[in-house]
Amino acid sequence: MMKTKKILTALTLVLGVAWVGPLGAQTNLTAETSSSTDMSLGAETSPWTFDASLYGLAAGMSGNVIVKGIPSDVNVGFDEVWNHLKFGAMGTARVGYDHWALSSDVVYMDLGATKGAFTAGVEQWMVQPALEYNFCQYFDAYAGARYNSIQLTMTGPLGVNPSGTEAWWDPVIGSRIRLPVAGKLSFNVSGDIGGFGVGSELTWQAFPFFSFQFTKMASMQLGYRFLYTDYSTGSGFNQFKYDILTCGPQIGFAVHF
Repeated sequence: MMKTKKILTALTLVLGVAWVGPLGAQTNLTAETSSSTDMSLGAETSPWTFDASLYGLAAGMSGNVIVKGIPSDVNVGFDEVWNHLKFGAMGTARVGYDHWALSSDVVYMDLGATKGAFTAGVEQWMVQPALEYNFCQYFDAYAGARYNSIQLTMTGPLGVNPSGTEAWWDPVIGSRIRLPVAGKLSFNVSGDIGGFGVGSELTWQAFPFFSFQFTKMASMQLGYRFLYTDYSTGSGFNQFKYDILTCGPQIGFAVHF
């Protein structure tokens, strides 16, 4: 029983990493660098803009999950998640015209853990397209959807090999505020709320961060991200529940054209 609980805990590590993901394009690190970025630099630009970014999130997780009807509490730090990481990739892309923009945030995680005779693995995709509108140099609003796909596999003795895939969409709405601090340094806050019972019962994100535009075509961001998701489906031995708060420091690098 103890081994089973440890394996389930390893599974929940993987399940939670989805948050590594974005903030409205939540992880949208390029959000603050819309066409208004060039405006703030006093440059005359085309109405078209393109931004792309890579980022990393040192996430820890807390909450609880239920897999195949078996509950498990989660309270793990980034070091434990990192120890089970096999591969991960995170990034965003954004295309804008005048005040409007389309953005997409993509996160892929592949984690695995072995304990005694048990082996657990999780593959997770998170894709979040969003439509944005820039009201002014200091404020954006957006609406979009967050797609989560989680594939679970577990092998054990006596041919016990439970596995399954859960996938769902969450509608999200959010906004982003930019405040100049000094020179090319700004303070930003991005956040959203969603789910509304369509996929998750509730999901929300908050991402306060500093951005430094060290050249016209490149910037760096450093902040702290919070993501909460409460999703459940099924009952009995088919029950799946994911009620997790993921949070940690995030750093990113973006290029702008």
